[in-house]
Amino acid sequence: MNEQKPIHYFVCSKGSDSLGLTNATEDNTIVEYFDSEEDVDLAKFADIVKSKPNCVQKHFIVNKGDDYCAVETDSVKNSYVFSVRLKYRIVSTLAAGTATIESFIEEDKRLENKLAKPERQPGFKLRDADGEIIPDGIKFALQILRDREEDENDEDEDETEGLSKEELLYYNKDWIGVNSFMNDGKDHFLCGNVDYHNSFECETIDDIVYLKHDGRYFYFDIDGETNDIFIGKAVPAKDQRVQIHYTDDSNICLTGWGGRIYVACEWVKCSYGVVGLDNREEQLRWGSPMKLRIVRL
Repeated sequence: MNEQKPIHYFVCSKGSDSLGLTNATEDNTIVEYFDSEEDVDLAKFADIVKSKPNCVQKHFIVNKGDDYCAVETDSVKNSYVFSVRLKYRIVSTLAAGTATIESFIEEDKRLENKLAKPERQPGFKLRDADGEIIPDGIKFALQILRDREEDENDEDEDETEGLSKEELLYYNKDWIGVNSFMNDGKDHFLCGNVDYHNSFECETIDDIVYLKHDGRYFYFDIDGETNDIFIGKAVPAKDQRVQIHYTDDSNICLTGWGGRIYVACEWVKCSYGVVGLDNREEQLRWGSPMKLRIVRL
């Protein structure tokens, strides 16, 4: 039984199909329709909401096609416009009372600081988490850092008993791997793997550090249909390059060359992650970039 009060939608009838009652946020709603833009009267809508004490009183939603607007009932000038991609998170938190219009406006301001800084660092050198320079050609693995790492010290002794020193190093950790399947003869691409790693190295050409695997270079296929990181034989052109950024804890994140969108890893299965640029609004706001730790081999 849903004990949360429903939130009130006012929906343009021409775009009513876009509401698509397919999740808990939308199912727990009261919906009234209006015919056109001329029928939008926020003060009237607010009075309607106030007359229905069994629905959420603080906010209501105005929906026209894929455009949404959250409005404060007691002050209709206080509103927040958002896209359909952000609908579930914004509407659900407003309905639950765990967020406000002001908090989303502040979130917009903070978003700028979450994007990567495109400037290059002069004399850039690849360094491990201890700050030691990684010379060209030295093999290393790329560990993906995520929440499961917090549980590494809680490993079951029975599960690790008998493992070699090398196996223990990789056990119960997440790694960048190379997907050599489902590529239809094209260059392989990076993915996330559990307990298994591939080895990588770097090469410096004209003061630019390139990441490599098995003699092939990381690159983005700017003309392709995906945002994956591929590995190919040719030195990438400028608009194909992968740029490396250091984090505050001396690990690294990746972007396109001069880009502001970080590479992320979405774990579609418990043991497989999709690695690539992720410019979805929800990822930029609430997601985290993929953070990598360089582990010398």
